[in-house]
Amino acid sequence: GVRCTPAAGSLAHVGQTTVSCTATDARSQTAACSFDVAVVVAPTLSVERFLALGDSFTFGTTSRALEREIPGSNYVAKLEFLLHERYPDQRLTVTNAGVAGQFVDQIEDRYATVLRQSNAQVLMLQGGANDLNTDGARAITDVVTRLERMTRDAQGRGVSVILSTLTPQRPGSTKGTAPELVRDLNSRVRDLCRRYQTGCADLYAAFGNEQSPLIGTDGLHPTSAGYDAIT
Repeated sequence: GVRCTPAAGSLAHVGQTTVSCTATDARSQTAACSFDVAVVVAPTLSVERFLALGDSFTFGTTSRALEREIPGSNYVAKLEFLLHERYPDQRLTVTNAGVAGQFVDQIEDRYATVLRQSNAQVLMLQGGANDLNTDGARAITDVVTRLERMTRDAQGRGVSVILSTLTPQRPGSTKGTAPELVRDLNSRVRDLCRRYQTGCADLYAAFGNEQSPLIGTDGLHPTSAGYDAIT
């Protein structure tokens, strides 16, 4: 028979435990061995509730890829899946408060309500593409002002903020009508990140350039692979 210490079925404590076993045959001959059992605690985050606030990029409007359509969900759903996979012992929530087609003033109008309803500890804030495509360069200051107000208010409530730059727009495409203004606005958003010491999701840099294959045929919205990159 085989006898082990600790005995088989015993609970192992967090950390490393040495198990020693002795085997005895019918002739009373024995052989012994030992091995280590390591028990680790799953990693945890200090926050559990997230709010993603923005326009169609947050909502999940997907543009058909240049060569083929790749099935997939929006970055919010992808993020929630990855968080659950990485932190299985926590009940993490990611609220998708994206509304396609909205301008930043409309996002700001919804901000306080959705923040309260989600009870979020982290605010991921993105917007401005619709403003640039409609109002041009004169929209930049207003977009930055509103992003700054929401950032300052959230931090005042003890909510961490992650600001997002806009993804590139492909020149000459149906919806990518303000590629140069995107660069100008993104510079201002990065400045907000520095001044308010927020997290900064630099999507423009992640996509690489204005001809990125992560941008779909409309020249504005990411492909499914693009949402993977955002996540």
